[in-house]
Order: sequence, then C-alpha cells, then structure tokens
Amino acid sequence: MTNEISQQRMPGRLKLTLGILVFQVLANGFIGFLIIDAISERSSHGARTPNGGLLYFIGFLSIAIALTLLACVMMAGTRRAWVRMTVIGIEVIGLISGVINLFSGQVTAIAGIALAIGVMSMLNQDNVREWFSE
Repeated sequence: MTNEISQQRMPGRLKLTLGILVFQVLANGFIGFLIIDAISERSSHGARTPNGGLLYFIGFLSIAIALTLLACVMMAGTRRAWVRMTVIGIEVIGLISGVINLFSGQVTAIAGIALAIGVMSMLNQDNVREWFSE
C-alpha cells in the first residue's frame, strides 16, 4: 500500500498577487517609517506639528498594515481561508482610501486604486479561491 498525497501547485495568479503584496508591504512600511520619523524629528527640534497625533496614528497604522500583509504573504502556503479574507479586507480599506484621496485631488491615488482592484480580482479567481478553501 502506498500512501499517495497529491500536492497541488500554487496558482500563478496567486504568486503574482503575493509579489504585489510584498511591494505593498515594503511601501507601507517605508511610508509609515517616514511619517513617524518626520514627526519625531520636528518634535525633537521644538517645532509644532498641527495634527501630530493623527499623523503618528497614520504612520503606525501603515506599519501595522505592512506587518499584517507580511504575515498573510508568509501564511499563504498554509491555504487558510483567513489569509484571503484578511488581504481582501485590507485592499478594500486601501481602495476606499484611494478614492477619498482621488477626490481630494491626488491623482497619484489612481495607482493605489489599480493595485487594490487588481489584487482583489486575482484573489477572487476560481483557482485562487479553491486554493484557500482546502
């Protein structure tokens, strides 16, 4: 008797999605660090920063999102359903943020909106959903 275990390969679209998520991890972590560093630098020199508390919150939130996405990328191979749902939730937040920024006049928000829509569409492919359902 041989015990055959079939190993299913990770879908190519999921690999591409994980690559995009790694880019988002690096970008969010870097932006969060820059925000916190800039506010800390201004505070250490005695300069007043309007809405400094809000900017600290945004910086730490950006780092928290980066760490959450990093955990999702690392756990994608375990095929747990929460990984897909967590990434979709974060991308929905990014999509809403991008739309708000776009209406505020920041044309560069289009790139973030496109990334969020791309990641969500790839995570909703049948083979990717099947990967996370087993």
